[in-house]
Amino acid sequence: MAGTMTITIDEGLAGDGARGGIKRMVCAWTSDGSGDADATSVKVSGQLVKAVTDPSATAPTANYDIVITDDASFNVLTNTDDDLMDRHTSTTEEVYFFVLDHAGTPLAQSLRPAVNSPLTVTVSNAGDTKSGTLYLYYEG
Repeated sequence: MAGTMTITIDEGLAGDGARGGIKRMVCAWTSDGSGDADATSVKVSGQLVKAVTDPSATAPTANYDIVITDDASFNVLTNTDDDLMDRHTSTTEEVYFFVLDHAGTPLAQSLRPAVNSPLTVTVSNAGDTKSGTLYLYYEG
C-alpha cells in the first residue's frame, strides 16, 4: 500500500496533564493510483468511542473502506456494530462503537472496544488520488 496519510493526536483536556478524557486521532489521507492509503502505526490506549469519516472535495469512490489494526494485525473494530466499511462518497458520517454480543446485538451496557497498542489505519477502494479525513475519538 502507499498513498499518503498524516496522523495527529489531539489530547483535548487530557493534554493538560489530567488523566482520562476524550482524545481524537485525526487521519488526513490521499489515496494512490490503486485507491489505497495507509499510515505508520500510532500508539493509542483507551476505549474507542466514535469515528467521523469526512470525504474531501476530491470525494472518494462510493463504499470505500477503512480498517484499523493493532500490532497483532487484528482489526480492532471486527466485533463492533460498525466496522468502517462501505463509507459514503460525499456525506460526512458519524458512528459510535458498541461491542456486540454472541448473537451480533450491541450490548445493553454499551461496552466500547478497548485498545492499548500502536494502531495502523488503512484506506482502500477509494479511487485514484482521492482524499478524506478520519476522526477517531477515544477515551483514555
